Amino acid sequence: MPTISIPIVGVVFLALCLNTVARAECTANSLVVVVNKANPTEGLSMAQLRRLLLGDLRNWPDKKQVFLITPDPQSEAFKCVLSTVVRMTSAEYRRYIANAEFRGEEPLQLRTVAPGSAAAKAVSSTPGSIAILEAGTLPSIAASVRVLRINGQHPGGPGYPL
Repeated sequence: MPTISIPIVGVVFLALCLNTVARAECTANSLVVVVNKANPTEGLSMAQLRRLLLGDLRNWPDKKQVFLITPDPQSEAFKCVLSTVVRMTSAEYRRYIANAEFRGEEPLQLRTVAPGSAAAKAVSSTPGSIAILEAGTLPSIAASVRVLRINGQHPGGPGYPL
């Protein structure tokens, strides 16, 4: 069977194009991270946020259990979170979570809700909860949740990574 030879320049170009397409849906300052108002946490690093979403961190510093509130897995916000923060595809993320449970780890506390006010209501009524939401929903929900800084930056500011 003949082999197909692709020049290395073509492979690099293809990889760059695919990476651009995968991140095209994620615009700067498009997401905010919110927690329950009782949570004393003021900010997280991107590494801490990733560990929370992967279930590697299961408790907040005040010992409350982390409870993830996520948008629909097919939504642009969720895909953006996966590509930007978790750096996995949806299938890889589901496999990672399932494998953790298969290894006998405590199941990740996860709840899928509609974006916007439904997510804010879930966060405001669930101690220990965290959600990543579209930034456009912030004006209508800011009073009911605590907005976190990421890498020391406030949403909308220069250098904010989401």
